[in-house]
Order: sequence, then C-alpha cells, then structure tokens
Amino acid sequence: MGRASQSQRLVVMSNRAPVEVVGEGPNQVTRPTIGGVSSTFVRLLEHHGGLWIAWSGGKTAHRLAMPSPDTSRYTVLLLGLEEREVTHYYHGLCNRALWPLMHLMPQMCHFEGLDWTYYQRVNASFAHLAAAETVPDDIVWVQDFHLALVPSMLRKLRANSRIGLFWHVPFPPEPIFRIFPWREELLRGMLGADLIGFHTRSYTEEFLTACERVLELQVERKAGVVNYEGRQVSVRSFPLGVAAQDFARIAASEQVREHALRIQKSLGTPHIILGVDRLDYTKGIPERLTGFEHFLERNAKYHGRVTMVQIAVPSRERLAVYEQLRREVEQIVGRIVGRFSSNGWVPLRYLYTRFSPEELIAYYRAADVALVTSLRDGMNLVAKEYVASRIDDTGVLVLSELAGAAEELVEAVLVNPYDVEAIALRLKEALEMSPEAQAESMRAMREKVNRNTLERWAEAFLTALCESSSLAERAIVDAPSH
Repeated sequence: MGRASQSQRLVVMSNRAPVEVVGEGPNQVTRPTIGGVSSTFVRLLEHHGGLWIAWSGGKTAHRLAMPSPDTSRYTVLLLGLEEREVTHYYHGLCNRALWPLMHLMPQMCHFEGLDWTYYQRVNASFAHLAAAETVPDDIVWVQDFHLALVPSMLRKLRANSRIGLFWHVPFPPEPIFRIFPWREELLRGMLGADLIGFHTRSYTEEFLTACERVLELQVERKAGVVNYEGRQVSVRSFPLGVAAQDFARIAASEQVREHALRIQKSLGTPHIILGVDRLDYTKGIPERLTGFEHFLERNAKYHGRVTMVQIAVPSRERLAVYEQLRREVEQIVGRIVGRFSSNGWVPLRYLYTRFSPEELIAYYRAADVALVTSLRDGMNLVAKEYVASRIDDTGVLVLSELAGAAEELVEAVLVNPYDVEAIALRLKEALEMSPEAQAESMRAMREKVNRNTLERWAEAFLTALCESSSLAERAIVDAPSH
C-alpha cells in the first residue's frame, strides 16, 4: 500500500467504544473495554493519528486525547445517548429487529416504528458529529449494522468523503430481508459508502441480490459493483481473521501451559470438549448441549472418560429473551449433570462468566475438541482462536456449517447445528480421530489462520477502500506489525 500524506487520518465509527470513562473530575480515568477487532483499529490510530467516534455507553459525551507510542495522537469522541434513545435504537431496532433478522430468525424479530425513528435519529447524530470533525482527506470506516444509515447521511453532508462500511454479521437471503419494514431505507443508507465489506462471498451475493430485487438497481456481479445515484459502490468479501501470532505466543507461554495442565487435572478425564460463546440465541447452545446429551446416551464407553466445558459469556442481560435463554441453558445443564454424573464424574461444567485472554487460551490448549455450533454466525472467531492456539497441531474443530468460518475452514468436522443427532455423531468422530488425521486437518487450518490475520484483514479493506474511491495512492500505510 502507498504511504499516507501527513494530513490523512483514519476515522473509525462504531456503536461500542474502545474505552470507558470511569469516575468524575480529578478521579476520572479511562480503561479499555473490548479487544479483538478493536485492538487493530487502536494500533492503526496510534500509528497514523485520527478519530474514533462511538457511543459513550451512557448520557455523557467525552473527548479524550489518547496516548500513543508513536508521534501521532488520536482522539476518542464519545457520543452521549439519552435512555430513550438507547431503549429504541440499541435494545429495540438493533437487538430486537436487525440482529435476529440478519441471523435468519424472523420469529424473534420485533418491528416498531418508534424504534426505527430513534435508529434514524441516532445515526444522524453520529453522521453530524463525523461531518463536523472530519476533513476531505480523512478515511471514514463505519462498523456494522448499528450505523447502517451513517454512510448515506455523511455522504449528503460531505459529498467527497471516502467512506467504507464493514458488515460484521451475516446478510440474509432477499426473501428474508424483505420482512424488514424499512428495507429500502436501510439499503440506501448502506449504499452511501464507497466500499461495503462482508465476511464471506455468500453474504456479498445476498446483498447484491437485495440491491437488484428490492431497489431494482443495476448490479455488476462479476465486478462486485452496485450502480447507485451516479456512483459505483464496490461490494466485496473480506474474511475477518484473528491476531494469530498473539494467540500462538500466549499459547506457548509456560504460564498458559501450566494452567492448561491444571484444567485437565481438575476435570480428571482423558478427553475434554469445549464450547465458548456469548450467551446468545444465535450460538446454538441448547442444541449443542442436547447433542452432547445424545452422545452420552449412545456412547456409554465414554462415561467417566469425557467432560464437556461450556463457557457462556453474559450478554444483553437487560433483554427478556436473553434471561429466558439463560434459564433454558441452566435447565439443560442440570438435566445432563443429574442424568449422567456418577462416582465423582461430572460430565458437564457450565461456566457463566468472562475470562481473560490468557485463561481462555489455556482452555483452548486443554481441550481435545472445540465444539462451535452457531445456528448462524457472521464469522465466529472462537473457531479461529482455537486453531491459532493449537500450536502442536493436535485437537479437532467441530464447526457449524452455518458459521461464516466454515467457508474457509473446510478441513474442520462440519455439522448442521440444528441436528442434535448429527452433533452427537460428529463428537464421536472427533474424539476417535487419529493423531495423523488431527495433525493434517489442524496444519491446514492453522496455515489459513496464520495467513489471513486480523491485521491483513484491515489492510486489505483499507487498500480496497482507497482503490474504490480512486485514491489508492493516498492509502493508509500497512497496519504495523507487532
């Protein structure tokens, strides 16, 4: 990629902020809130300078000058939202309409006009803040479905802006998408961008089809272009990766190795199966646990010899549907433990908590099988994190066919996540896979994960964004290595 001019900055826009402000006055401090993808944006901003615009998590707005190891400083602008805005924009339209719709669960959708009104209002607030804070040389990178209207709104305020949008969730087939009452407005909002990115080719195709059939636009499928209001909008797939080197380095540390051994010793069985998810209905946790129950019913020889660990990270606890899911999962856990525990053996350990990266990687190292059975997933980075952490090329990944990662990690043991009998069969297959077959599969997947890293994902998107706006020579330089 070419080297950026001194005036060029990256402007990241997202619902969630990379930091939270705690305390008031002289006691006010900031602390990181999220890792993963956000850590790559932070490194880019530290390296080049720029802005991160996000919701503060509360009513109060903040402007924070962030320290940087390089000469460039970057600023975090935190937008305050009133409680009514949070209720209708975030909990309403985002979490009760768009989230289930994108994950092919229309039965979970709730569409309310007031939610859409506030979604428009909050997107407009983000767009006006970006317009006030940016200059023509800036590259604006909008993240996800929370801010789908921002590209069009910002385009109207700053016609020559370079705007990219990355869609971090799946995009549904056109007949499902048509259920959304404001489908045309949403597509037009997204098409304000110069480049729209998705995780997989199939999501890209679904979006192009929606543009073609819902808006009746001219679409050039081979080129990945939508002709819209005199502009050509590029639409491409950019499979999201993980910081593979970081996972491998931590997995190789003596501290993590010893922690993994303690986990294995505490569970006391030769085989460990691991599930790691946010507690979300799209992750297929009830189906997965029921699949494990069927496995135990049909494979008595594994009684006392296998333990499943299900880590569930608390999520969206204010929404009733998530509280209902938590109770359902706990009931299934109790049933399995009650049915099969004997002679000190407990077949299932359920951990409803958050873990540090080091603790989580210790579980990745300890587990013989990672069971990733999302009912639908944009990508699913747990699958890639597990692969990156298996530095000795052992272990088996059982992966949902309906996760975006399945398009890349074809060497995994793929399974229909809705089919509990198939989950039971695939578990037996995974536990009985030979060391040679494990190594062959894991090496192939690790090669892909190591090649398509988080940093290369960001680099590829920014390069394509600058090319799509005919300004490739002014692209942001490559993401710094670390």
